[in-house]
Amino acid sequence: MNKKMKKYRKIVPALLICAAAAAIISACAAKGAGGSSGEPQSAVSDHAQSPVSSNSEASQISDVSDISDNQSGNLSQAEQLRQAIADAYGENYLPNMQMTEEILQDEFGLKPDMYDEIVAEMPTIGFHPDRLIIVKPKQGKENEVKQALEKARETLVEGSIQYPMNAAKVSAAKVLEAEGYYCFMLLGRSDDLSENEEQAAQFADEQIKIGVKAFEDFFAKNR
Repeated sequence: MNKKMKKYRKIVPALLICAAAAAIISACAAKGAGGSSGEPQSAVSDHAQSPVSSNSEASQISDVSDISDNQSGNLSQAEQLRQAIADAYGENYLPNMQMTEEILQDEFGLKPDMYDEIVAEMPTIGFHPDRLIIVKPKQGKENEVKQALEKARETLVEGSIQYPMNAAKVSAAKVLEAEGYYCFMLLGRSDDLSENEEQAAQFADEQIKIGVKAFEDFFAKNR
């Protein structure tokens, strides 16, 4: 074996050792960057409520911001309708948390076996009575869903007597229906200016009309 070959045999192992050492150093650095525990960091949602946005053909959406930020065009019709209504109100759209199944059952009488698709939202601040529910009933459950929503509206109106500042807004709530979808709508800007019940009622009526128009326009454009 000539001197040149012997020289190569000495260089190759040295290079392999250097490469192995570099790999070990890189791994240690990556581990240190992940935190003292050595476990990879993961994103954690800051929403504590369980979501109720379901579709038999779509995955669940974890929070309201997921619906607002989803630009992929994969939104269900109920989610698109919700977005159209929220856009109509802009910063005055107060619901920012999806209702749990427990709230839907207790407050609105809606059980999971009654619908194929639902989007249901409310504010995190309990003082605001705002609610938006868009639901597509299962076949044969249409009347049951409509009656449940209308009963919930009556119950809320009766209960609003305990909170006179919300009475006009709650009384203006609507139950809407179009092309197989039902909507419970209690929305609008907070009223800080009305000086009497008549003005408050007029203000609430004007506010709810914004959402009603968005609801009607959505289906008119998609026919």
